[in-house]
Amino acid sequence: MVSLNADVSTSVTEWFERITPAYNSFGDANYLDSNDDLIEGIYADLPNDVYHSLPAFSSSLIKELVKNTPAHVYRNYFSDIERKRTTTQRNTLDTGTYGHELVLEDTVFAQKYFRVPLQSEYPHALSTSAQLKEALKEAGLKVTGTKAELVERISKELPQIDVFDSIVQKAYVDGAGFAALEAAKERVERKECTSIQSAFDDGALSSITKKTPVDGLVWDDAHRIHKTFLTHARAKKLISNGYAELTMIARDPDTGLMLKVKFDYINKDAIASDVKTTRSANPRKFAMQCRDLSYDVQAEFYKYVANLAGVPVTLFAFISIEFLDADICEVFEINRTRQLKAFDQMKEGLSTLTYCLETEDWHGYSRADEIMVIDW
Repeated sequence: MVSLNADVSTSVTEWFERITPAYNSFGDANYLDSNDDLIEGIYADLPNDVYHSLPAFSSSLIKELVKNTPAHVYRNYFSDIERKRTTTQRNTLDTGTYGHELVLEDTVFAQKYFRVPLQSEYPHALSTSAQLKEALKEAGLKVTGTKAELVERISKELPQIDVFDSIVQKAYVDGAGFAALEAAKERVERKECTSIQSAFDDGALSSITKKTPVDGLVWDDAHRIHKTFLTHARAKKLISNGYAELTMIARDPDTGLMLKVKFDYINKDAIASDVKTTRSANPRKFAMQCRDLSYDVQAEFYKYVANLAGVPVTLFAFISIEFLDADICEVFEINRTRQLKAFDQMKEGLSTLTYCLETEDWHGYSRADEIMVIDW
C-alpha cells in the first residue's frame, strides 16, 4: 500500500494540462454547453457560490445519506426549510474559513480582506459617550448630540485626541472604501443589520467594497492558523507545486448522476489534501471527528470523481490544524481497510440517491412503513 509517510512521486500523466479556466475571456462559462448543461472536466477559479449552485451532486449529500436517512437528505437538500446558524457558530466558522483561505492561497488574502482594529489595542483612545463629552467639556465645547456627532466634533476641534470610533472609521475608509462605509452606515440606520461589521456579512455591498472587513480577533486567529500550518514540514510540502480550489465535474457511469467536487488542494503528483481547522488535532479525537462527519466517505467520493475526470488521485491527506486551545498542525491519512469500507458506503449512497430520485420515496428509518420491534 502506498502511504503518505513515503516521499511519493507518482508516475502520473500530466493531467493538469487539461485544467480549464471556469470562464473564457468574454466571461462565458466554460463548464456549460450551448444548452446550459454541465460539461465534464477540470475547472479553475470557479467561485464557491457558483460551485454550490451547479446542478450536480456533491459529497455532502452522499455523506448525509450514509449517516442518516433519505428523509434527512430531503429536508437538508430538497426542501425549502432553513435553519439559521447562531452568532457563536458563525464566528467560529469565520475563523476557520479565513484560516483555511490563508493556508491555501495566502498571497491572495491581503488583496481581499483588511483587519478591523480592536479596542484593546488603543487603551488611551476615547470610546464611550461619557468620555467624549468630558473631553469636549474640558475644552469648553458643546457636549450635546449623538455619539456620531460627538466623535465628529472632537475630530474637527480636537484632532490631537485619539477616538476609537475615528480609528475604526479610517480603517474602513482605507480598506473597504468611503462609499462602502457610507452604505454600511445606511444599512445600520435602516436596521437591516446591527453593526457596520455585519453590514458586509451578506455580500450586499460587495460591488462597492474594495476589501472585506475582518474582525481583528478573527484576523489574528486566522493568521495564527496559517503560522501553525507552516511549522509542519510535510503539510507545507503537500500544499505546494499544485493547484488550490480545483473543481471537477464527472458523470457516474453506474447511476448516470452528474457529480461534482471542489478540492482544497491537489499537487502535480495527484495527491489531494483537505485542510480542516478543528477543535483538536489529537489523533484519537480527530479519528472520532472523521467517523462522526464521514470524512472517509468524503475522501472516497472525491477520489472517485477525480478519477472519473481523469485525475489519478489515490492518496488523500487531511491536514488538521488546532487553534482554540493550542496551536498544533498534524497530517492524517485513513487506513486502507477503512478506505475500502468507505468506498462501498459511498457507492451505496449513490445507489440510494438514484432510487430516491426515481421513486420520490424519501423514506425515514423504515422503507415500507413497517412496524419495528424495539428493546432496551
